Amino acid sequence: MGLFNAIDEFFTGPAAEVEMMSASEQREQAQRLNELQDEEETFGLTEKSSANIRQLSSSSNSCSGNASNDSGGSVKLLLSLIGGFVAIYLTYEYGVGNGVKISSSDGGINHPAILPTDTSTNLDAVPTTFTKEILHDTRQAATEFIDLLHNYYGGENKAKAMLVESWQAHWNLEKDAILSYNDGVDDRNNDDNDDDDSVNNPGERSLGKKKGVKKAKNILNNPDNMTPEELSQHHHHKKERTTKLVTTMARALLNPEQTKFTIGTIGSSVAAGHDNCHYDSYESQLERTLTPIFNAAKMDLQVQNAGEGGGCGDSHKNQVFCVAQNLSPDVDIIHYSWTYFEKGGAEEQREQLVRWAQHMPRRPMVHHLVARGKANTCEADSAENVALDRTYALYGYNAFCIQTGLYFGGHDYDTEIANDQNRFGWQNHGDGYHNTTRYGEALPDDDPRKESLGVVYRNWHPGPLGFQIASDAFAYVYISGLLLALDIIEEDMESDENVFERWFDTSAGRRVLDVEEEDRHVGQRQLLQLPPLEKMPDPQFCDPLYCNTPHPPRCLNYELPTFGPAGISVNSVTDNWSLWHEPNKWNYMVGKVDIAIFKKKNDPEWFEKCTHLDACGGMTTSGKGTGKIVYDLPVEQMTAGLVVICVCCGKKISESMVLNNDNLVFKLNDRVLDKKDMDLYPADKCVRLLKGFEEDGYEKEEKMLLSVEVLGGETEVKISHVIVL
Repeated sequence: MGLFNAIDEFFTGPAAEVEMMSASEQREQAQRLNELQDEEETFGLTEKSSANIRQLSSSSNSCSGNASNDSGGSVKLLLSLIGGFVAIYLTYEYGVGNGVKISSSDGGINHPAILPTDTSTNLDAVPTTFTKEILHDTRQAATEFIDLLHNYYGGENKAKAMLVESWQAHWNLEKDAILSYNDGVDDRNNDDNDDDDSVNNPGERSLGKKKGVKKAKNILNNPDNMTPEELSQHHHHKKERTTKLVTTMARALLNPEQTKFTIGTIGSSVAAGHDNCHYDSYESQLERTLTPIFNAAKMDLQVQNAGEGGGCGDSHKNQVFCVAQNLSPDVDIIHYSWTYFEKGGAEEQREQLVRWAQHMPRRPMVHHLVARGKANTCEADSAENVALDRTYALYGYNAFCIQTGLYFGGHDYDTEIANDQNRFGWQNHGDGYHNTTRYGEALPDDDPRKESLGVVYRNWHPGPLGFQIASDAFAYVYISGLLLALDIIEEDMESDENVFERWFDTSAGRRVLDVEEEDRHVGQRQLLQLPPLEKMPDPQFCDPLYCNTPHPPRCLNYELPTFGPAGISVNSVTDNWSLWHEPNKWNYMVGKVDIAIFKKKNDPEWFEKCTHLDACGGMTTSGKGTGKIVYDLPVEQMTAGLVVICVCCGKKISESMVLNNDNLVFKLNDRVLDKKDMDLYPADKCVRLLKGFEEDGYEKEEKMLLSVEVLGGETEVKISHVIVL
């Protein structure tokens, strides 16, 4: 049982602080630099507060960050008792769910710290801990931050052009852009403000022909080319998007048991921040930027970076299936970034992600980060992208492109490129507005780090200055939404309204205004609550069998990092199997310039800050070995009947390691699965063992055990993922 306990320790042990193994354990890992660069060049646990009073704890962009900093004796005693209970509970739970949370009667997951979204519940007696004093402190911190960005980018109009209007769908962050209950989901209401609709925000200039950055010929969401009905719908979609943003912020602020606001990214090496220090990734910058504002609201802020390089063979196609383990299941906002992997058809994976996210506890928005972008639009010249934006505006979907944001500031990159100065080329310094990041400006001029922080693109990967505008764009939009939420919450407080009614279903129900009230200030109008899940639009691109499920996929991902609990448990395993992770060192995928800088400093603290979190991993049995591992599939969450296994490492490895390996046998409830019925799905490193229930006579059973058995032979087997839906 030694190996069995070791695996349990990996997923649930105290060294991982209940969620996953610690960052330091992840980080003591030989470089796959050549393989990773070759790949790229081809271009939870539910947070449960024990009290209704929010207490700040340390927050970091790592897999462990939930430990309390309270050193009081009573708190230590309480934590010890809780820790003992958790240890006993997790030991028991291993047999029925390795890291799986408590199942509810309908096959879902109980999240006692999360106020319900669609069920009628009496919240009248629930005290809010968000006081007027906290509201004022939060507003002050948020306003100071917005003012800082206005000054930094050369004024309010320029800052908005770069950080708000350059998104695929331009945000309208004014109070009259909030959708009220009186509007109705199916109504189409103009906001009578077309100023933010211009697609020529970059100084109304002619972009001309150039190398490097393309200009879209046809922008499909250009209001100038819309019919009156299309324009009416266009304005309504903007209201939907803004309303979802404001609702996300308000629900987080008011939930008395939510102590942390979480943003999580799944993506490639761009998301991971490769060729930079991890400290300089956009997620790390965003976390440092937003933390003071959420601290003012008596909340922690965590930005989880689950980005990974291509050397493990993963892509957007399989990793969207693992969103509920790669990120915390109670994430508030999800980011997705796979720029160099998307070569057509990626709208399927983005739609899957948006739809599955709505079945996660906090129904997070999904925002797409693009590492490049066209000069005059962020992806809005693609019919598929615009269709996603329009279909899922009500759920907050949108996209931001780094180069588009820079172009919208009006800098004449075209003339510079014509004169052989390409700021988007490899290792160029300065973006035309600034020569280094804001935190780089604080360094002495002779500090080599200051120049390194001014790189816009290291190569195909953005540098710190390129990442900064991405961080600022997300931060500006989110904090603007937070300010709108604060205004409405304050108005309800001043009028002695139940502050929950507007954002959560309560026993009182929705407060519908009389006709005489319709002209009241917009802040006093009843907002739409979260749209019912049963009214989600039909899928546009993804298979309804997999897209219309009432749960997101369940995943057991052995790679690093993961921030959520495993969704599939191990029933039994022989000692022939072992858990393996690639032993990456601190300089793994850090750029050469920064490696040289920090080697010279010889500062262990900076070695830690630079270290990337991602590493390949899996359950493995060596060649000539035999052994069996049995997975207990979560039957209650399986409605489609999809069963997938992925292997490591490389994109094409599944054929030799799985399909053509006669010494590898799969059984479902002791029935051998025929490899002739299997195919590569959803990515080339993955094999679909079962497409769906009733395929080849397989039906849903009360208990389903998937066994993977190696009978010997020369082929090494490494299981990186098990996925079911």
